[in-house]
Amino acid sequence: MKALPSATSAYLRRERVRWAKQLRENRRSLSSAVKSRAFVKSLTSPVREKTVVWESFSGNGALCNPEALFRQMIEDPQYCEFRHTWVLSERAWNSPFRSEFADHPRVGFVKYRTTTYFEQLENSHYLFNNATFPAEFIKRPDQVYVNLWHGTPLKKMGYDIERGADGARNVLRNFMSADYLISQNSFMTNEMYLGAYKLTNVYEGAIVEEGYPRTDTMFAADAGKAADRVLRHRGIETAGKKVLLYAPTWRGESFYNPDADANRLKGTLRALREDPAFEDWVVLLKAHQVIFDQLVDDPEFEDFLVPNDLPANEALALADVLVTDYSSIFIDYLATGRPIAFHIPDSDNYSSDRGLYLGPEELPGPTSRDDVELVENVKALIDDNQIEAAFPHERQRYAALASKLTTRDDGEAGKRVLDIVFNGNEHAYNVKRGFDDGRKKVVIYLGGMITNGITSSALNLLHSIDSNRFDVTAFFYRSGQRDRKENAAMIPGHVRQVIRDSSILQLPLLGSMNDLENTDVEDLPEDDADATIWDWEWRRIFGQAQFDAAVDFSGYSSYWTRIVAHATAPRKVIWLHNDLAADAEREVNGVRPHFRNLTGVFKLYREFDALVSVSPDLDSINRENLGRYAPQQKFTNARNTIDVERIRSGSGGSLESNPEAGVHSLENLAEAVKALGHYYSFDDIITEASRQRSLSRVSGDNAGITFVTVGRLSPEKNHARLIRAFAQISAEQTDTNLVIIGEGPLERELKQLAVSLGVAARVQFTGRLRNPYSVMSACDCFVMSSDYEGQPIVILEARVLGLPIVTTRFGSVSSAMEDSGGLIVDTDETALAAGMQKFIDGKLQARAFDGDDYNRAVMNEFIDVVFARNGRLPNELSPHIHFLTRKTT
Repeated sequence: MKALPSATSAYLRRERVRWAKQLRENRRSLSSAVKSRAFVKSLTSPVREKTVVWESFSGNGALCNPEALFRQMIEDPQYCEFRHTWVLSERAWNSPFRSEFADHPRVGFVKYRTTTYFEQLENSHYLFNNATFPAEFIKRPDQVYVNLWHGTPLKKMGYDIERGADGARNVLRNFMSADYLISQNSFMTNEMYLGAYKLTNVYEGAIVEEGYPRTDTMFAADAGKAADRVLRHRGIETAGKKVLLYAPTWRGESFYNPDADANRLKGTLRALREDPAFEDWVVLLKAHQVIFDQLVDDPEFEDFLVPNDLPANEALALADVLVTDYSSIFIDYLATGRPIAFHIPDSDNYSSDRGLYLGPEELPGPTSRDDVELVENVKALIDDNQIEAAFPHERQRYAALASKLTTRDDGEAGKRVLDIVFNGNEHAYNVKRGFDDGRKKVVIYLGGMITNGITSSALNLLHSIDSNRFDVTAFFYRSGQRDRKENAAMIPGHVRQVIRDSSILQLPLLGSMNDLENTDVEDLPEDDADATIWDWEWRRIFGQAQFDAAVDFSGYSSYWTRIVAHATAPRKVIWLHNDLAADAEREVNGVRPHFRNLTGVFKLYREFDALVSVSPDLDSINRENLGRYAPQQKFTNARNTIDVERIRSGSGGSLESNPEAGVHSLENLAEAVKALGHYYSFDDIITEASRQRSLSRVSGDNAGITFVTVGRLSPEKNHARLIRAFAQISAEQTDTNLVIIGEGPLERELKQLAVSLGVAARVQFTGRLRNPYSVMSACDCFVMSSDYEGQPIVILEARVLGLPIVTTRFGSVSSAMEDSGGLIVDTDETALAAGMQKFIDGKLQARAFDGDDYNRAVMNEFIDVVFARNGRLPNELSPHIHFLTRKTT
């Protein structure tokens, strides 16, 4: 570098950073290509008979139900022809378990998430897991997947957790893929599998209620001996002594980033060990496996920390009394009949943050909030003379819960599970199949979930569908963007969310899309040569779930349209929200952003049974412009719903009142907000403050007439025409104002236009508003200047608010404006200005609009196009369609 001319040297120094980045990207691409090729090879190779893969907690050890069932199987002569592969993580690779079986001729090991791991996962006949296989896993039809979930839940799970869909996404995917779900009891079946993870209607396998294999060791003739041996090797002597086992669950916001809270654990253990009543006892800590690594190197835990690779049930077999909190480990222990104490110092926060299926008052043992109380409770539990008098209600609950939750934990659970899975003997056991409840099942791809008209329409639809008649699954891509996450949070609770993660198949999928986009529609082969990889991708996401109909509600992404085209559903429908031929050609800053995607979508129309435009007017346009891609009989229409309750409630202020609030000083803002927080929820306070701020931006000190428009600041909305029209009328009417709600790529250009026309002071750009209705309702007239629209939902929203409307004449406007009392004008600024002037002159009056009647009619249209067979509704859905109006909370 020093020998080069200075300019060349400077250039190379600057470019070196870019080259290094490009090299890293090339390496990643090469690595992805190698992994993808190996994965595809695995998926096309034969499944190897009599091979088994075992995995616990992403390879964190040979633990829980898989470990217990494996030991029973490996020792049973009838399964001597099976070969086994255990999955272990890097940190568990040198575990005693691996050393124990290192020389076994039928047992091998593989490291988690390596190429070999995925090859074993896709080629082995039987798969066992107590948690989840990673998002890349695809369960093949010839494989048998058994999920032995790691406990009857006490803590709320899945969708029962507020906004829990994201955390549940891979669990739900695994459950839909499984052939057998092992359930400890009917409570787990109903509350967790069918309830918290919404498996009703989408689970095609069997649920086995025959207890947990891991509890079998607790009833063996040598119960506790293995734990005694392992602990003695670690210098902890338990022989001939009473054992107290403390087994709390993990804390923190995420299972993948837990908080060990070591100081709190030390304090509790110290309180127990230092009390004279436990002088001759051994006090042990069995830490949850996800926090073990945070404790193992701390010398203060050395003489009472149970090793992670010692199965929890071996430790339970050794214990004379169990102390726990919200861990489901206590349910296993119920089967022993031995006493349990619950130490829950953070119960209030834990219950409100995470939620519990059993409250403290329902637990089968005494509860404590501090260490002193815990010690006193345990002392009473171990005193035969005190326990009956001290805890009569707790003992009754113990007996009731043991009878309800552990009747099949009898030392033979593993034997029964093996007989069911490997011998097919289901009739003699409690095996449940068939979880459909009679509702029609529809899966709907929602689109990118950015704030736009399609997302708004999709959310309105989800809120409008009657969940008593239809089982609805919403399907979309996982994103960390705030806007998309906020929209996803608005999906109603009755809707099952399937959130897609990325795939090892991404490169072949993209290659297939490239071939599609570069092939003219007339040259497309009759049969899709790449159908197999898209079938794989659908199965990866939805497992073995079956649907009555699949809907691409977006219709803008050829990639996602192709995924929906391979749905396991007899009917497939795609929505057309705009004049899509025009949208494909639309330019933004000299680029056609939708051309490649939309032309790809058009070529996939042949895979769908119905092409649904969102208004009759738009249907005519799309029939004419897209006729080369599909026969005319596939084109139809169904209008979008509107969220009437949200519009109405959003247009006014909060109706919350509290007669106990009294009068408080407003001199100090912090104190005033604190006082409000005692009587109203902070969410309600923030919502109302946001509404008031929006209104203040609009009204301010302005008087006179205010026009309002809502829409993305993009070319097809033609806000420039509106601003020019407003400039014409404001030259004569100085008391007029214009409010533009929305954001988009033309925002800067439009603001500059307002400045150049001298109207910037009277044109208010609000940006995107979560609640535009409060601002709209405070204005006098709604105005729209679009060149084209799909179905202009915002016009219907304005009608719900009772606003007079002036709009330009675009192809799909007529049906939205029918009987509105509004005015449709030509698509030029002079005509638009004249229309706005008519409102100023008092010549426009809004007519009443019943949004609920509109929605009832629209839901009939939706059901017709989604579930129709040969143009007719299924008998069970016609002629009386029930519509459920959304209730606000």
